[in-house]
Amino acid sequence: MRALLAVAALLAATDVMIAPAMATPNTSDSFYIPPADYEAAEPGSILRTRPIQASYNQSIPMRVDAWQLLYRTTAADGRPYAAVTTVLKSATTARPSAVLSFQNMIDAVAPHCMPSQALQQGQVPWFDASKSGPIQLTTMANDTPMVAAALSRGWAVSVPDFGGIDNNAWTPKEPGYVVLDGIRATENFDPAGLSGPDTRAVMWGYSGGAMATAWAAQEQSRYAPELNIVGSALGAPVGDERGGFDTLAATTLGGAFIPITLAAMMQDSGEFATALNRYLTPYGQQRIADARENCAPQNMVSGLDFDIGRSFTVPLRQVLADPVIGAEVDARSLGSSAPATPVYVYNAVNDEGSTIGAIDALVSGYCDRGTPVTYRREAVPLPLSGHALEWFLGAPGALAWLQRAVDGSITRSGCDIQTVPATVLEPEALQALASGIVVGSARQLLGY
Repeated sequence: MRALLAVAALLAATDVMIAPAMATPNTSDSFYIPPADYEAAEPGSILRTRPIQASYNQSIPMRVDAWQLLYRTTAADGRPYAAVTTVLKSATTARPSAVLSFQNMIDAVAPHCMPSQALQQGQVPWFDASKSGPIQLTTMANDTPMVAAALSRGWAVSVPDFGGIDNNAWTPKEPGYVVLDGIRATENFDPAGLSGPDTRAVMWGYSGGAMATAWAAQEQSRYAPELNIVGSALGAPVGDERGGFDTLAATTLGGAFIPITLAAMMQDSGEFATALNRYLTPYGQQRIADARENCAPQNMVSGLDFDIGRSFTVPLRQVLADPVIGAEVDARSLGSSAPATPVYVYNAVNDEGSTIGAIDALVSGYCDRGTPVTYRREAVPLPLSGHALEWFLGAPGALAWLQRAVDGSITRSGCDIQTVPATVLEPEALQALASGIVVGSARQLLGY
């Protein structure tokens, strides 16, 4: 266990007045700018493609075939929108057995933090001394072992920028639309070698990526019923945004995630931005502005001295009690509907961001509506941060469950809820760790 914790900690370490609704699109790369008439296209339609050299850990060329697809999707308010997904396929796999939509735990809005940037070899360095936040390492770099594990299983992988071309990642439902249309686009992309909507598809994400995955799972039966989704894995999906604010405010992680969450919500909603500015101090405004420019690893370092008390003119609970602010926060909480296909949920009992009570309630709501749920509450005491370390320790169990979903051996009725020391200690998870995450990563690092 000590060795696993050390590996997790190592990988995790390598993870002004703000105007209303200021989006941060990637205008420096014309690939992200949709054609003028794209609104008439059907959701999931491919608008533009390009091959790329994929990057492992934001530093090492991957031995895979990789492309990026600009595609038509749908915004939260129903308007046509566009997004980019990165599609990867093992060069030795002619016809993948399934497609995994992998949602990165982005927790950022700056264009260079998006998966489509971090997955391009040489596009984003780990450090850039010319920038105020010199750590340019992204959470996508940390997530590449999971992508490599899926590739080693003979799956194709779609990694969407689930915030769309404007990097708005915290809107209700929209991340789910982007994920589902990314699967549609990938299945219709001939070089991926898939068999269209008959392809067995699974979805996986942690933290912010789990929230996008949950929105996709909740919306799939209505928005994309033709997709053959056979399972979704949700790691620490932050089921209650309001509760998450309360608990994060008392932890060191609050300095990393409270400012960026507020920045994203201000960018999503002009009304929210106007309301929040009434309570922000100059200090709070500056911390949010700084967070907008950086990826999660830099924000985690910068947030070590974050003072929630200096950020607002009133206590945080009073800010959240504002009717405009409270309504926007609550709209982003999961569970308003339930997935129609099986779900695997894993969460550390001592998670300081995705509180266990909120996830218990989310799972209970899913079960009451008939969703088959496998839920693992991981009780092992995790030092430093339950939220950060569960990202790695819970991944092998999720990968093993997704493999069973692809194989068709998941029970499609009832709920299995257990509190366990750590799923990584279970034989199936240990095998997934060894044969999937470790072997998959070794193949990319050693080129075999």
